[in-house]
Amino acid sequence: MNITTTLSRYELPPRKQKTSDTDSICPRCHSKQTRLCALARVQERKRIARELHDELGQQLTALQQGLGVLRIHLGQDRPDMQGHIERLTSITHSAIDVIREIHNGPPIKQLQHNLSSTLEGLIEEFRQLSEIDCRFNQPKQNVELEPGRAAHLYRIVQESLTNILRHANASRAEVSLERRENDYVLEIFDDGQGFTLSDILPDSTGISGMRERGKQLGGPVIIFSHPGQGTIVQAIFPVKINT
Repeated sequence: MNITTTLSRYELPPRKQKTSDTDSICPRCHSKQTRLCALARVQERKRIARELHDELGQQLTALQQGLGVLRIHLGQDRPDMQGHIERLTSITHSAIDVIREIHNGPPIKQLQHNLSSTLEGLIEEFRQLSEIDCRFNQPKQNVELEPGRAAHLYRIVQESLTNILRHANASRAEVSLERRENDYVLEIFDDGQGFTLSDILPDSTGISGMRERGKQLGGPVIIFSHPGQGTIVQAIFPVKINT
C-alpha cells in the first residue's frame, strides 16, 4: 500500500500559515502545554495503578486467604458467622477485581461482549485528557472476538493513542474498526508530524509490543508514516481463527 494513498484517505486539512509571532506561537505553546499536562496525568495514573496493584492488591489477596482459613475453622463451631464471612469475602473479591481493572484495563468479559462501547469509553477519555479531536468510526456489525483477542485489540488502540499523545503533536485523530469479508481492519490515524519509519528502532518497546499483539490477533500490525503527513497504525486480522 502506498503511503501517500493511504494517508490521503483521511483528507489532512491544510496547515494554517503564520500571520504573526503572537498568533502562531501562543496556540502552539498552549497545545504543547496541554499535551505535557495530559502526558503527566497518564504517567501519574500508571504509577498509582502500579502501586495499587503491587501493594494493596497483595494485601487484599492475603485478606481473602485469611477469610478462607477463618471460614474453615469457624464452620463447625460458629455457623452463625458463615454469612458474615461470605459477605466479607465477596467484598474483598470485588475490591481485588477493581484493582486488577485499574492496573490491567477492562475485564475480558467486558471486552468480549461490549468491545465497541469499551473502545468508545477509552477514546472519550483520551479526547478529554488530551484535547485532541479524536473520533471513533464504529463497525456497522457487532464485533465478536475471543476474550484474549479482544484484549489484544484494546491494547493496540491504547498504545497507539498513548504514542499520539507523546510524540505526534497532532490536533486530530481517528480510530476505525470495520469488517471486510473474513477480516477485521483496525486503523488508528493522526494528523501529527509523522516520522521516518527507518528512524524507529526495530526493538522499540511500544512498536514491538503492538506487533506481538497483532500476531496474537492473527495478522500483521503495519505502520504508515511520513514526516509532515501523519501516521496510521493498521492491524488486519481474521474474524475467526481456526483451532
